[in-house]
Amino acid sequence: MKTYYSIYVNDDFWRAFDTEREAKKYLYEFQKTHHVKTEIIATGGKKSNVSR
Repeated sequence: MKTYYSIYVNDDFWRAFDTEREAKKYLYEFQKTHHVKTEIIATGGKKSNVSR
């Protein structure tokens, strides 16, 4: 089973990435313009992305 790194913003799913590095890079840029609660959660299974 593949591991995906999902970003959650204010406890809602935002976006999934294939690598932790990609997720951290995106989150760093996102936090420059958004001051909200964010976290990265490693998950297994199917990758899903919310189009925003």
